[in-house]
Amino acid sequence: MIARSPALLLLALALALGAPAAAQPPELSTSAAAAPAPSYSGPALIPAPAGDPASFQESFKGRAMLIAAAKAAIRYLKTLPPNKALDVAGRRYAPAALIDSARAMIAIARAAKSPDDLDRRVRAAFDVFESAGSDGKGRVVFSSYYEPVLDARLKRTRVYRYPLYRRPPDMVEVDLSAFGVKADSGGVVLGRVGPDRRVTPYYTRSDIDRRRALAGRGLEIAWLKNPLDAMDLQVQGSGILRLRGGREVMVAYAGTNDRPFSSAGMTLVRTGVFRRDQITYAKLRDYLRRNPDAASWILAQNPRYTFFDLSPLPPGGEPYGAAGRPLVAARSIAVDPSVVPLGALVFFTTTSPLADRDGRLLGSFPSARFAFALDTGGAIKGAGRVDIYAGHGPQAVTTARNQWAPGRLYVLVKKLPARAR
Repeated sequence: MIARSPALLLLALALALGAPAAAQPPELSTSAAAAPAPSYSGPALIPAPAGDPASFQESFKGRAMLIAAAKAAIRYLKTLPPNKALDVAGRRYAPAALIDSARAMIAIARAAKSPDDLDRRVRAAFDVFESAGSDGKGRVVFSSYYEPVLDARLKRTRVYRYPLYRRPPDMVEVDLSAFGVKADSGGVVLGRVGPDRRVTPYYTRSDIDRRRALAGRGLEIAWLKNPLDAMDLQVQGSGILRLRGGREVMVAYAGTNDRPFSSAGMTLVRTGVFRRDQITYAKLRDYLRRNPDAASWILAQNPRYTFFDLSPLPPGGEPYGAAGRPLVAARSIAVDPSVVPLGALVFFTTTSPLADRDGRLLGSFPSARFAFALDTGGAIKGAGRVDIYAGHGPQAVTTARNQWAPGRLYVLVKKLPARAR
């Protein structure tokens, strides 16, 4: 949810203040917490039936942004070994096939004279695969994430007193497979070596924020004036820090303590403060602001902690995704790369919020557009989840916080010549 990535989870940023993606795309949401666990276990991508989708006409304008995302995908794919196998619906493609797909989309975007012409050209050029979704019937839930812009200082002051930490040097990785141990984590766990020379799990958020386990070790890279801003930044996975004098720098995802994620919103639901259908991001933040003593305990119920690095602001101010390229607002998505390869061209339909430049929500409307898979997210797992990168600024914030809707996802790969099929 940013290359972080682990994106988001913002899954609406309501129940969580905390998906993925993306830095690391969102890990939070009101709706996310209500989402049923996937039960479908069949193929994640399947060849789309003839005539599906009914139309490749976009409701979203911005061909220049689509072309920029395509070029980012091409630059990423060129970094892969030429013989690397990329799986799409059981078919194995080389990176060159996805590069050709992106180039074909650029040519079509530049040449199409009308929506009908674009639809005709796309159908002629691409094989189409559909995500089976979480239910095996194509249901994909779309959330969104954004890049926070926060006031910060590089040195602690009376106002700016909440730290952001770099990845601690005493964090160690243990490859369990080297000891013949099989694990759902992929065989690698993070921890630290204690005084007794035993490896234990790394400090929790409560250890770090409330017991100040990392204080005084020179790991602070910046200071914020609000603990909720720090939590928001950790959920989104990266952000822009506005320093004294107006200078801006990027704060980028550098890893986590490998602890499980738990949303602040769901903590309030479990304790009876809100019903699940009541809570919104605004209500969550307002409650924590009005109850600072409770806020410290509530935020500490999420053991996950994110570490950051400072870096120069990339061109355009957008963060780098898991593909190692700057994300393009509205045209970059975070996916589960075991379902959709990074760099792949996609088309999706869903319902999306519309906000003006000042961040005022104008409503929600059907949305259909082409995009590229350029990021991953901690909460974006399986064929039933996608996170849309919204950008930064007031419009992006409102868009991301209000995006949570079902839809359909298609992956497009340029057709091979008949003799090569």
